[in-house]
Amino acid sequence: MKKTTIKHSVAEAADLVVNSLKEKGFTIFADIDHQANAKSVDLEMPASRAIIFGNPLSGTKLMQTDIMMSLDLPLRLAIVENEGETQLIHQTLDDYTPNYQVKDHPVLIKIKGLFATLAAELNV
Repeated sequence: MKKTTIKHSVAEAADLVVNSLKEKGFTIFADIDHQANAKSVDLEMPASRAIIFGNPLSGTKLMQTDIMMSLDLPLRLAIVENEGETQLIHQTLDDYTPNYQVKDHPVLIKIKGLFATLAAELNV
């Protein structure tokens, strides 16, 4: 798992990520506001959003290689407030390869690049 400190608030970063993913052709399946959900049951927590997204073509290629990948697809990332900082959190290739038969899969290499691009966009 990788954590990257970013410059924006959780809300700003989530909006930027969602827009960037849509521009790149990804489908946004869910944008979960954990803080709002906690508030709905009279609990408090720091700002936290989980964004679930994917590309059926790429995801299918991974699942054709190892159907067990369906447990971790579509992709997800979290943007959280943690100890006064906003962080982008996501899985890495090292998180996927021990559990699935997808080592060096070209789609995973693209996913690695995507997460690096998103982090760079959030620090501009």
